[in-house]
This record gives sequence, structure tokens and C-alpha cells, in this order.
Amino acid sequence: MKKKGITASDLKYIAILAMFIDHVGWLAIPTTSPLGQIMHAIGRITAPVMCFFLSEGYHYTKNFKKYLMRMGIFAVISHFAYCFYKTEHFFGKCNESMITTLFLCLVGLHVYNHEKIPTAWKFVSLIGIAMLTEYCDWGSKALFFTLAFEFARGNRKQQLMAFSGVAFLLMIVPMIKALIITGDLAVVSFYKFGVFLPVPLLMLYNGEKGGSKHTKWVFYIFYPAHLLLLGLLSVLYL
Repeated sequence: MKKKGITASDLKYIAILAMFIDHVGWLAIPTTSPLGQIMHAIGRITAPVMCFFLSEGYHYTKNFKKYLMRMGIFAVISHFAYCFYKTEHFFGKCNESMITTLFLCLVGLHVYNHEKIPTAWKFVSLIGIAMLTEYCDWGSKALFFTLAFEFARGNRKQQLMAFSGVAFLLMIVPMIKALIITGDLAVVSFYKFGVFLPVPLLMLYNGEKGGSKHTKWVFYIFYPAHLLLLGLLSVLYL
């Protein structure tokens, strides 16, 4: 009998849809418009949900090396699709895609959980990984989201409290600080409050995988595919 709530597959499909809405918004809708703010608020769902399942996947994978290799291959593929979306050129100058961010977060999880690495070296390594993620989509925020979920793993409420605290410190506090310093409401990007939208969704997660054995490939394939499509539409019509 299926448990009440949302499966992992359901959540990932929601995250994919949110990402698509967000990327369409960046491409075609003025950011400061009400519609743009709503689309980007919805888009804040994706990264936290993927970071949550990265932590889950790390513990459930049967072969970490294959998991890491798969992520690395799609990170390379997605880089060119991401550049095409951002610059209309496959070899344009751009930062790295979200898949590279998740790849680095996965490395960070391995460092964090590795029993043979001394605590001091773990700290240094994680700082280094955080610096690398700053060259990627979502930056080091994604790493700290992932580590927050990992730190409190085993207790969903504590996981979401840890994530919410990190999200508030990294995304909301800088806006409040800028507002206090400048007194200009224009510095407030209201869409960033959407980072808390994943909280009720993840509370509904029932712990079941859902989908089929092929579901895990959907995000890997959809990510570069939709970027290529949007990049092509930008070249042809925008």
C-alpha cells in the first residue's frame, strides 16, 4: 500500500518543472516584474530539493564511484548546454552549470563522511570545495544546503530547520543588510524568499522512491536538453 505524501520521483519532477519556469523567466521576463519575481520564486525550489536528494542518494547508492562518474560526465555535457543558454555560444564565457555544483557537493559529502580524513583536513577541504562552487550556478549556497541536510539526516524536522537557518543566513540576511545600509527597497530581491518553498514539499516526502528504474535519468537528460532548447529559442526569436 502506497504511503500518504509525495515520493522522491514526484518531488524531482516538481523541481524540474520549477527549474524550467525559472530558466524561461531569466530568458524572457523582466526580473523586476511581478511575473518575473513569481517565476524566480518558484525556481528557488529546485536547488534545495536536489541537494536534499543528493544527501539521500549518497547513502543509498550501491557504487559511489559510478554515481560520481555519472554526475561528472553530465556536468561536462551540461556545461556546453549551459553556456549556449547563457551566451548563445557553446564555447562562450560562462560559469559552470548546476550539475557541476551538485558534483562538487557530492565530493563534499564524501569528504564530510569519510572516517579516515582528520577533522582539520575535512574543514580545509570543504572550504576549498566551497570556493570552487562559487564558479558554478547557485555557488557555495548549494554546498551548505547539502551539508545542512546531511548534518541533521535522520530527523526530517531538524533537517528542514537546519536548511532554513542556512538559507536565511545566506540569502535573506544579505538583503536585509543591504536594505539597512542603502535604505533602498530596490536591493530586495523578493523572489529569494522562494528558497523556503521546498520546506513544506519536503515535509510531505513519504520516503518512497516512486517512479521506475529509469526515473533517475530524467533530470540528467532534461537539464542539458531544456537549456539547449531555450538557447535555440533565444537565438531564433529573442
